[in-house]
Amino acid sequence: MTLSKVVEHIVLRRPRFLGVPMYQGSRETALTLCREVKQLLPDTVIVGGGPLMTTFYDDLLRDPAIDIGVIGEGEVTLEELVRAGPGADPRNIPGLAFRTNDSPGSVMRSADRAPIESLDGLPYLDYGLIDQRPYYAFHERLNMPRWLFLSSSRGCPFACVFCATPVLWPGKMRRLSVERLMDEIHYQRKLDPGIGIGFMDDSFFSDKPWLNRFFKAVAREKIRYCCIGRADHLEPADVENLARTGCHYVALGVETGNQIRQKTIRKYLDLSKVRRTVQALSRHKIICKCFFILGFPDETPQEMVETVNFAVDLKRDGMDECNIFPLSLYPGTELAKGYDRSGFRSDIYKGFDRGNRPIEELSKDEDHGEKRLSIYSSVPSADLNSWLGHEALLALVKLAYNKVEKKEYLTLEELRAATGRG
Repeated sequence: MTLSKVVEHIVLRRPRFLGVPMYQGSRETALTLCREVKQLLPDTVIVGGGPLMTTFYDDLLRDPAIDIGVIGEGEVTLEELVRAGPGADPRNIPGLAFRTNDSPGSVMRSADRAPIESLDGLPYLDYGLIDQRPYYAFHERLNMPRWLFLSSSRGCPFACVFCATPVLWPGKMRRLSVERLMDEIHYQRKLDPGIGIGFMDDSFFSDKPWLNRFFKAVAREKIRYCCIGRADHLEPADVENLARTGCHYVALGVETGNQIRQKTIRKYLDLSKVRRTVQALSRHKIICKCFFILGFPDETPQEMVETVNFAVDLKRDGMDECNIFPLSLYPGTELAKGYDRSGFRSDIYKGFDRGNRPIEELSKDEDHGEKRLSIYSSVPSADLNSWLGHEALLALVKLAYNKVEKKEYLTLEELRAATGRG
């Protein structure tokens, strides 16, 4: 829908509360939505949530269109807020941020909300509230299975400096029991027997005893599923079990092809292990996607060349596709410390999608890098890298996509020519 159509639907319903998730890449769009709704429905309480509200609530609540922010896990907090009604005092409900009358723009928080100790107690997601057909049609246009997305865990045992997960899910990693997870899969598949399951966990493979129990349980279901994790958590036997139990697709966060940079961003991947994992996934006909980041603040052009060329190596090893992201700073992360709010600026990429054409309809002659960048459209609008400004970084990302697609190594001279840094 267009933004105006979304606002129209909201106004027709005249809700007491409107919940709006806040993400770094869609921040300005979400704020515009809140402002337009507040102008037309001044009595509706607009509640901001999502990761950006947790990490940047004091900035977001400067905007008078947002009345309250939910900090951290929202299931219990939001229910208590709605049950209390629009006139409730937010000081009495843990897990909220809100403006005060003490001084203009003054923001405070209620008591912290304790993390949900047992995820098994959460209700099943009710996808019946949403018309899934437009999403399924989009999957089909991209030649993807029809996915329904679930999470089996919250948190991650690692603390990469660029990642917001340690802020959003502090403390130990929590998981659904395999029994509770399978019960929900049964429930969702009764409603739609042909659906595949996409697991959105940050680190699906990190708990080997849990993973082996999952393999044993899911093997009986004859479903297709996909998941995200670390390449160094997968041993050959794990890859065999993924293939045997219906895994269709695995996404791996690699980030950088420079082994020293792996340490400085606290990712700590062994790059030789990454290659072996990609090769194993390819042998077992599991689609493999890898994620990369270019433009860390002190990353040199030579390091960026190494990352692109490592992606080329993985493509030759059998990696099916990749996403190459220009670095964006997420508020609250270790990497973002020392930056003011100007460093967090991002925008929607105005590439081939500016005419609102579906990506899959673009001709094969049109630039591959441009198309890939258009699909993942959040791009920095601030200069973060010491050598390349954000416009030069976007030019490098597009060149990198083309090089990986052609399985051609990038040279430092080509980087300089493409970015104007000769």
